[in-house]
Amino acid sequence: MTFQQEWAYQYDENFIYDCPVEIQYIEDDDGNVKRIVPEKATEISPGDLVQAKWTGTEWVESASVEYIESLEKADSGEESDGAKALKAVADILETMVRGDAG
Repeated sequence: MTFQQEWAYQYDENFIYDCPVEIQYIEDDDGNVKRIVPEKATEISPGDLVQAKWTGTEWVESASVEYIESLEKADSGEESDGAKALKAVADILETMVRGDAG
């Protein structure tokens, strides 16, 4: 028998979201199927919380306001290292094409 892949959301010993885990199906010799959600996991999605914490009934935000704001500033304020590297390579190539190199 084939079962649709389903996911649960696992949390660590501090109840902080850790990772998605697959829900397992075990079939016995009589054809009875048991659906198993792994320990320390829930089928309720943590959504888009920065640092989701499981209360036993719902996920809540456990990251501080300051931490969330620092992430928002980092995302919007500065060029990423990848963008800086691409710009540096483009500058080098332009210099080589113009013939200004060394």
